[in-house]
This record gives sequence, C-alpha cells and structure tokens, in this order.
Amino acid sequence: MENNQSIIFRSGLTMGGIVLLALLSMISSVFIAESSKGDAAAINLAGSLRMQSYRIATRLQNPVGDAASHIEAVAREIGEFERRFERLWQTGAIAAAAGDRRNQALNTIQTFWRETLKPILKASATGHLSSAAYLSQVDDFVAKLDAFVKLLEQDNEAKILLLRLVQGVALFMTLVLIFAAMYQLHTGVVAPLRELVELARKARGGDLSVRASHVGNDELGVLGHAFNLMAADLSAMYADLEARVEQQTQALRLSNRSLELLYRTAQRLGESVPDEATYRALLAEIEKLTGMGSVTLCLMQPAARQASQVFSARPSPTAVPSFCTRPNCDVCLMDGATHPLDADNDTFSIPVKDQDQQFGVLIVRNPGLESAAAWQLPLLEAVALNIAAALRANEQTEHRRRLALLEERNAIARELHDSLAQSLSYLKIQISRLQTLLGGAEPTPEVRDTVAELREGLSSAYRQLRELLTTFRLKMEHPRLEDSLRDTVEEFGKRGRLPVELDCAGWQCALSPNEQIHVMQIVREALNNAVQHARASRIVVQLRGARGGEAIIGVSDDGVGLPAKPERENHFGLNIMRERARRLGGALELQARTGGGLLVRLRFVPTNQQGLAAEIEYEASHA
Repeated sequence: MENNQSIIFRSGLTMGGIVLLALLSMISSVFIAESSKGDAAAINLAGSLRMQSYRIATRLQNPVGDAASHIEAVAREIGEFERRFERLWQTGAIAAAAGDRRNQALNTIQTFWRETLKPILKASATGHLSSAAYLSQVDDFVAKLDAFVKLLEQDNEAKILLLRLVQGVALFMTLVLIFAAMYQLHTGVVAPLRELVELARKARGGDLSVRASHVGNDELGVLGHAFNLMAADLSAMYADLEARVEQQTQALRLSNRSLELLYRTAQRLGESVPDEATYRALLAEIEKLTGMGSVTLCLMQPAARQASQVFSARPSPTAVPSFCTRPNCDVCLMDGATHPLDADNDTFSIPVKDQDQQFGVLIVRNPGLESAAAWQLPLLEAVALNIAAALRANEQTEHRRRLALLEERNAIARELHDSLAQSLSYLKIQISRLQTLLGGAEPTPEVRDTVAELREGLSSAYRQLRELLTTFRLKMEHPRLEDSLRDTVEEFGKRGRLPVELDCAGWQCALSPNEQIHVMQIVREALNNAVQHARASRIVVQLRGARGGEAIIGVSDDGVGLPAKPERENHFGLNIMRERARRLGGALELQARTGGGLLVRLRFVPTNQQGLAAEIEYEASHA
C-alpha cells in the first residue's frame, strides 16, 4: 500500500490543509492587526496637530498678557507641537522606508513646518511679522495634514480589505477541503464499510461467493482484498470439507457394503454345503455390492492345477468367460497371488486360497477396475478367503463323513464275517460231507448235478461274500480317485503276480466320496475278474475325461476275453457292477478287444461336471 493512497494519510492531509488555512487566516489577521497598530494614534495625533495649528493661529491673533508672556506662550505651543510631531513618528504607523508615501508626506509636512511655518510663527510672536503671514500658511499646512490623514485612512482600509480577502479565501478553501473530506469519507470509508458489513452478514449466512468491489490500495481496499481472499479460502476449505465429508461418507458406505458382502458370504457359505445355486447367488451378491461387470468362480483339482467346476451369477451356458483358456489354467493360477490377466487391467485373477492350499480362483472383469481396485480387490480377496475357508471346512467335514462311512462299512463287514460268512462256511462243510456220504452209493444224475450246483453256488456265494467283505473294509485314504486307484493297482498286481498299469494322463475330473466308492468297487470287481478268470498277462486301468465333463474309466486285459455266458460265469458280479453304474447315472460296457482280451468301460458324468455338460449341449444346439 502506497502512502499517498492511505485513508489516514489523505484524511491527515485534508485536516492539515484545514488547520493550515485556519493558521494562515489567524496569522494574517494577527499580522494585519499588528501592521495596523499605531494607525489610530497617528490619525489622532495628525488631527491634534491640525487643531494645534489653528490654536496657535488663534493665540497669535489674541495675545494674552505682556509681550514676554505672549512669546513664552507661543514657545510652549511650538514645543508642544513638535513633541506631538515627534510622537507621530513614534506611533509605528509611519514606515521607515524612504519610498513609503506616508513617510514622504510626513517628511514634507515636517520640512514645511521647520522651514516655513515655524520661522513665521516665531517672527510673528516677537512682532517682526504679522499674524496674517502665519494664517496664510496654516491652511496649506493643514491641507497637508489632511492629505496625510487620508493616506493613513487609505492604508488602513487596504489592510482591512486584505484581511477580508485572506479570510474569505481561507474560508472558501476550508469549505472546499471540508466538502472534499466529506466526499472522501463517504466514498472511501462509509460506502466500503457498509459493503463489508453487508458482505460479512451474507458470509455469515453461508454465502461464500460474495466479493468486495472496493479493492484499492488504501486500508479499506486492502481489507476488501483480504476479505475476498478469506472468502475464497473459506469457500475452497468448505468445498474441500464437503469433498472430505463426501469421501468419508463414501468410505463408510463402502465399508458397510463390504461388511454386508462379507456377512452374506459367510451366511450363504455357512448355511449348507455350497452347490451351484449357492455359488450363483453368492456371485450375484458380489457383482451387486462391488459393481463388477462379471465375477466367475473356478474351482480346481489341487494336484492337476486344472479347473474342474466353473460358476457364474448368470445361467450355466454363459458361465465360462470368453477369455478362458481351459484346460490351460496356469494363466489364472500363476503363483497363487492376485494379478491382472490383461494389459488394460480390466480382468483380475484372485486366488481362492486357505493357508497353503489353493482351491481355485475368482475371475473379476470390469472396465476401469484399476481406479477402483483400492477397495474392490481387497474386498474380493477377503471374499475369496471366506470361500476358501468354507471349502476347507467342507473338505474336512467330508473327510469326517468319509471316515464315519468307512467305520460303518467296517462294522457291517465284521457283522457279515461273524454271521453270514460262518454260515456259508458251515454249509460248505456240510456239502462236502454230503458229497462224501454220496460217494459210496451210486447217486442219480439229478442228485449229482444238484449237489454240484449247491457246492458251486456256495463257493460262489462265499467268494462274493469275501469280496464284499474286502470292499466293505476298503479304506479311502486319499481324497483323489487316482491316488486310491494307484494303491488298488499295486494290490492286485501283487495278488495276481502280473503287471497292472494305471493310466490317468487325461484325467481331470473331481468325484464325490460316494462316486469314488462306487468307481473303486467297479474297478476292483473288474480287476478281480481279470485276475481270477481272464488268465491275462497284462492289465491296464485307464482314466479319461471326455468333452462335456464325462468321466470314462476302463479296465482292459489281454486274457481269454468275454465268456459265452458272463452272467453264468460271474453270477451276480456283473449285475452288481451294472447296478452301481446306474446309481452313478452312467452305463457299464463290456467290449471284446481285437486280438483277445476284454475291455470293461464305465461312462458317467460326475455331479460337479453336470453344469458343464449342460453348457456343452446348449452350445451344440445353438451352433
């Protein structure tokens, strides 16, 4: 702020001007009054000199007393006249400058008195001249005194006129300064202050868009500029506060949505064993609460690193994403960490992992996910962790159920061994005794055939019972079918003393415990038949997965092949195998191999692959 623009400086300048004019007026009055000092006395003395001149003239015409007294009286009058004349010089009304008119006039009068009138007066007093000579000169002397008095009056009037002029100019200038000060006060102080008060009232009411118009370089202009800056800063702070409040509100809203999603996830996964409907409803909740474009859950076989089940919030025909490269699932699995699947970060793979075991991945797809990943991805990772925990809990529950089932089967096997097996053994002994008793006599062909059939039936029943006991005592120590079959192949290889191979290179199916038990029993029955009846030198157990999620299990050998009446040869063994195949929703095929041998093939669709089979059928029908 410049000093000449300050309200205080301008106000002080105005007040100083008014004071200066007042001082000038007072000083001029004092000076003029001081310069007029002695003018009145000079006029009085000049008047008295004029009277004294006439008084002397009267005394000359009318002398009193003798001549000496008359001369003395005239001398006194002359002395008095000269004293008054001297006092006239001392009044101060006569300037000492020789060029002053009053000085010149008074010098002329004094010279006329000394050189003309005073000698005439002295001569008239002594009688040398008549009084008429004095009287003839006194009028001229008085006229000079009158002219001098006139000069004094004119000079005094000039001083009074000058005083009036100075007083008038000072008054006019004072009034001008007063009006200028009032205008400046109104325009520079009152109006800006009124505006600032009104703007402050509006700002207090919440209107921070107000701005002061007076923003000059004076104090109120600086105050107005500061008010504008303050209003702008408050507006920015208020806007920032609103943005922060909105941000916190949004964060709370997201937290509520996250908590709601986690609660619903835990609720749905904890209600029952998750199935396709549960996963579909869960994924729909995830898409709704996170705003994802699509969410797909891929569950895999841990050892094979291959997705075995795919779930989506949409119907199963569209469950598999368009970018899916199955069976090459390594792109999604990677090293078990969350990672993008494309360069644009539109699709992410989130591991469904609990501790060191990975159950699958969540594939989330949403354009612009990278900007929202700060809250969406951690939330989805928490959801994936909940799913993994639920799957682990279900796995442990299933394992406990499997153990309970095996314990129950072992109990049934013990009961069969202690009851039915003992009875069959007793009947076999009795048939042997009966055959021995009949050996001494010649039995009829019918009796001999009947006894042979009874013996064969009891032997077959005993063998089937022993196999059934073995099956009941079968231990499913592995969660995967191929691991359990590996132990079975090794067992039958040692039993039959021949090579039994297991080929599961194309196997990617995950079976439930019930399905594993049925498959294991069918495979064991086929292996038992091949070892006991086929006289094979090599047996191969092959596991394959076909299009649509169909599971194919085959047991082939290079033995004698299929008998003419397999039902008769194996009695109810094949019927039990076919019954188990029907329970799996599949079929059992017996096929003679070219060059000798038999192929027993089981075909069925596992429960967790039925959705994929429906998808394949849908795509085939709309191709």
